Amino acid sequence: MRADEASKLILHRLLDIMMQNEAGTRIGTDTEFLHDFRVAIRRTRSALSQIKAVFPKQIVGRYKTEFAWLGQITTPSRDLDVYLLTFDKYRDSLPVSMQADIEPLRDFLIRHQKLEHRALVKALDSARYRRIITNWRNFLEQPVNERSTLKNAGRPVLEVACARIWRMYRVALKEGNAINAESPAEALHELRKTCKKLRYLMEFFQSLYPSSDIKGLIRILKTLQDNLGDFQDYEVQVSTLKEFSHQMVAEGQVPPDTLLAMGILIDCLVRRQQEARDEFSGRYAEFAHPHIQERFW
Repeated sequence: MRADEASKLILHRLLDIMMQNEAGTRIGTDTEFLHDFRVAIRRTRSALSQIKAVFPKQIVGRYKTEFAWLGQITTPSRDLDVYLLTFDKYRDSLPVSMQADIEPLRDFLIRHQKLEHRALVKALDSARYRRIITNWRNFLEQPVNERSTLKNAGRPVLEVACARIWRMYRVALKEGNAINAESPAEALHELRKTCKKLRYLMEFFQSLYPSSDIKGLIRILKTLQDNLGDFQDYEVQVSTLKEFSHQMVAEGQVPPDTLLAMGILIDCLVRRQQEARDEFSGRYAEFAHPHIQERFW
């Protein structure tokens, strides 16, 4: 199959997933709908960026902007969903004598999640959102041109997939090899983003490869991704919980014991982030092993 035709099939499937989850996202009774809706958006953005020279630049630029907007409008509601889903773990990580003190944080999260969900539904009701979905579907359902001046459009998709996956793996190796004990957190964050791009490429095109081979490599990549994701998640949680504490104070009536419990929770998350950092070298060594490099090649 041609690369442009295959790319349209992939992107059309992602659009279908978005639409399958839109109604549930609007209702908001199950957080998985918004999660799956956002994953499809994120994968769409990655495909537009990583599958090079198969669509006209103006199309790519336009929809990268539009799907970035969709990512932005869905982020606040999803972030608060995640904190509510994690709340019991937060509470249970505290000493038993302090677990009740953290409950006002739950009330704060519920209140703000309702506000953000209403804002999200309003955005989904907008003319801009309806126009994006309609125009994007129309583009994806148009037959590809028999001849194209774009570099990769008419190439066999397997050739394009192999080249892009191998290139992204080499980028990950370059970034990972440069990380040492003194490297800043940002270096790990950049590697995490590169690994996510690599993972999406491998999953987009996994049907082109022997199942046991591609799934084994994805599994090894996921092990590294989990570590890098934990490292960043803990950092973000620390920062966000500090912001929440300031918001709660500004809104008034937050008990001092709640702020103390949140401080202890933050200290716990800082320790967990360091544990994830300590585990990184072992996870990366497996991912970068010469045997794994040969399998990617």
